[in-house]
Amino acid sequence: MKLPTLLDYQQAVQIPRLSFLDDQLRESVPRLTPLGMPAVATGGFALTFDVSLDGRRHAVRCFHRHSDNLELRYACIAEFVRSAALDFLVGVDYQPAGIRVRGHCWPIVRMEWIDGARLDDWVQENLDRPAHLDRARLGLGFAVAELRRRGAAHGDLQHGNILVLPDTSVRLVDYDGMYLPGLSGLGASERGHRNYQHPDRSNQYDVTLDRFAEEVITVSLAALARNPGLWREFNTGENLIFSAADFADPSASALFARLERMPGVAAAARRLRDACLVDFQDVPAVLDADALAPYRSGAVGGAGCAGVTGPALSAGPAPAGCAAPADRSALPPHPPRPARPAGPVPVGGHEAVTRHPRPAGAVGVVSTVSAARYLRTRPLRPAPVPVGGPGVLSALDRAGLLARRGEEITVVGRVVRVRQLERTGMITVLEFGDDRGGGFSVLGWDRVSRELVATHGDPARLAGTWVRVIGQLAVDDRGSSFHGPTATSPARLVRPTGPSWSSQSSGSGRDGRDGRGSRAGSGSRDSRGGRSDAAAGRPPAPRIELRRGSLLRVLTERQAESLLNRPGTVPAAPATRSAYGSGPVLPPRRPIPPPPVPGPTLTRSPAWRGWS
Repeated sequence: MKLPTLLDYQQAVQIPRLSFLDDQLRESVPRLTPLGMPAVATGGFALTFDVSLDGRRHAVRCFHRHSDNLELRYACIAEFVRSAALDFLVGVDYQPAGIRVRGHCWPIVRMEWIDGARLDDWVQENLDRPAHLDRARLGLGFAVAELRRRGAAHGDLQHGNILVLPDTSVRLVDYDGMYLPGLSGLGASERGHRNYQHPDRSNQYDVTLDRFAEEVITVSLAALARNPGLWREFNTGENLIFSAADFADPSASALFARLERMPGVAAAARRLRDACLVDFQDVPAVLDADALAPYRSGAVGGAGCAGVTGPALSAGPAPAGCAAPADRSALPPHPPRPARPAGPVPVGGHEAVTRHPRPAGAVGVVSTVSAARYLRTRPLRPAPVPVGGPGVLSALDRAGLLARRGEEITVVGRVVRVRQLERTGMITVLEFGDDRGGGFSVLGWDRVSRELVATHGDPARLAGTWVRVIGQLAVDDRGSSFHGPTATSPARLVRPTGPSWSSQSSGSGRDGRDGRGSRAGSGSRDSRGGRSDAAAGRPPAPRIELRRGSLLRVLTERQAESLLNRPGTVPAAPATRSAYGSGPVLPPRRPIPPPPVPGPTLTRSPAWRGWS
């Protein structure tokens, strides 16, 4: 059976007492957007709603993509989070029949709401605080090391799944792709965000899933702490500074070239570049075996954390139980390494960061050969089938936009009209087509409007320019909600641009109501006597409500045409890697049976009848 859409879930969450089957959630109150709809954040598999219950906030995750064995996965994940009692993990309550939508019951996950900022938003606000960036980097390294020590992996480390609290501690959320030994028989449910994952990652599912993404984030934070200007140059709204194109072809990457010349980060950047060029299973060997040159903080002296594999993390207090190792700043970047003892390394094992650390969780990997020599000596083989990524949509591709509702997408188009309205705060509306025909629009509420002014100056100058915007696509099935003000509207027009603005009807305010206290679009007449949105039967109006002003970038016409003519926007990683070859230098590996794990044995994937 087809899962509910974003709009279906929003309409259900609007009336908690009728939609939720949990007795407590029935008494909850959802947080609303300025348009009066329940606020929602999108993820790879689920939509997350923010609801309040007895003064406490909770996150309710509703699934919009099918995932195999969802009930069994979350049963194991909930037990692991409860028994591990790790501060950076959030307890989960899986309910197989948690919400009723259009007469059918669907699963939900209820979690405590974490009052923190997404990593990318937090980084943007703390670019001038290098010590804060270093402390967050330290906390993330500690969290990933603790998971690996317990034989687990998050599976999708990226900016949207890492929350930073006011004290710079981190919390990991969204456990849909988590690896646990007890779930190894089920296989991977997702491949992670492409701007944080190795080019060869496909369906691998083991304890080393986080190693590459962790290094991407730690190198990014270390580089930004030393050169905040990298954010403006390389952040696209879907990354920190690295992108999938950098991993696919490191030799052509302008970012890698910059970082390999940056003091304190160069050795780690070269190590990450080398890791991009080896097979996925060899990544821990390259990253851990060469992790000898510490990051040197620009503000505070280096201090490492024992038990954290990978680069030494500096600046800020070490978590409890972590002892700072001896200073290794005098070590050469690549000292000779002694031969390793024969035998497999225990999965999930960790050692202190010493002169010759052993790669954690690595079994049968190339641990004594540098990535450069590894590439020169191995034979070529055909590139694997590329994994498609999200493309760029035209602002005029209405059918394509409507098909992607609820998703985080990139849209390129030419701004036709700019409006600014003042209600409880400033609202900036960018229109890309015929607003009366349900054309695409971009909304910027009060804070975002100020960011647009700070970044681009007078927003009216954006009229007639090509722009690229990134955000969650929402669709109002009643038609566009923003038209010019009328005599009955409390909104004050600040700056109109474009033709015929004065003859259009007023839209809803930030509270979703018009000046007479009635819901906008409920049958009120515009200044020409016509019926408003719902009564007039307008087509659905796709829109993006900007989360940050920096997610809108001005383009030249040539840049816009290039993006629209190359829907992938980022070269497919395996296709680019084929120039290097990606075959093993060693004989093909024999399957290594996983170590025995206490707990139930998965002989077959249990069927769950909840989807039918």
